[in-house]
Amino acid sequence: MNLYDFERARVKRFLRQHRAKRAGIQLPAGLRRHLQEIVEPFAEVDVETFMLADSCYGACDPADVRAKQLGCDVLVHYGHADMGVSACLPTLYIEARMPTDQLRVVERALPELKFKRVGLLTTVQHIAHLRGVAKLLRSRGIKPFIGRPGPRAKYPGQLLGCDFGCVRSVATRVDGFLYIGTGEFHPLGAALATGKQILAINPISEGFKVLTPDVDAFQRRRKAMIARAAAGERFGVIVSSKPGQARFKLAAKLAEDLKLAGKVAHVLTVDEVRPEELGDFGLDGFICAACPRIPIDDAERFEQPVLTPFETQVMIGKAKFQPYRMDEVTKGDFYQA
Repeated sequence: MNLYDFERARVKRFLRQHRAKRAGIQLPAGLRRHLQEIVEPFAEVDVETFMLADSCYGACDPADVRAKQLGCDVLVHYGHADMGVSACLPTLYIEARMPTDQLRVVERALPELKFKRVGLLTTVQHIAHLRGVAKLLRSRGIKPFIGRPGPRAKYPGQLLGCDFGCVRSVATRVDGFLYIGTGEFHPLGAALATGKQILAINPISEGFKVLTPDVDAFQRRRKAMIARAAAGERFGVIVSSKPGQARFKLAAKLAEDLKLAGKVAHVLTVDEVRPEELGDFGLDGFICAACPRIPIDDAERFEQPVLTPFETQVMIGKAKFQPYRMDEVTKGDFYQA
């Protein structure tokens, strides 16, 4: 059995439908080793391919403009679910779901599950298995909850790094969460957003662990970051030109608020956020109106403090630190086309 379902027949139908002669292919890092398998259906219908090898962080980052510049008729984006970002080319999202059996791994991990009311979370690769997991839990006397998708997620129970909607929709009804997927960023984000334990199950390695968020330590680090930033006068408000990260309306509002608070603020537009290039401006700190993960995951890469939009409001006295709010992308962050 293949590790991922690359939906070869659907790809070929899409290419034929649009009478494509040249197609752009966009892959996240974790799928690039499968490139040879991925290009096969394109060759079978005699479509030339261009592999768009720049960074690919999610469905917020489609490479349609770049594909069009290269003369492509269509774009096929792998590994993420469509979040409704407009594109200048016909774009097909192949979610690369994993058909591996989840129930055996979940059953092995159940002794670690100390919750009687549990929220189920996963990424798009495993979304089809949530109903089966819920049925298994009910058979063991555990009440499962699958939260409504947030504004950027496509499916119930789908967790994104910029959208914890499915977590928040059930947080008050559950004792903890069960997460199916690889990596720790998504479950840790959910844990920090709710303060609740998460049993994270990796269906590939078949390992599992209980993640207990140290909310106090996390908030102490963020308070220290705010205090560092508050001593500064000149700030760069970072906004990305990536279609799903182009929160220019939010960036403009943050810059205005900073100026009203007596700070100097400049909106800095980038494609990819690189501390080395931003450091050349000689600013005292940065506010991130691009990907919400950057201030949390990449803060140590910056010499200057980096704040989220919420933390900026705290710094200038427009919000209280408690309750702490993780940054999530909303439609109100964008100028409407």
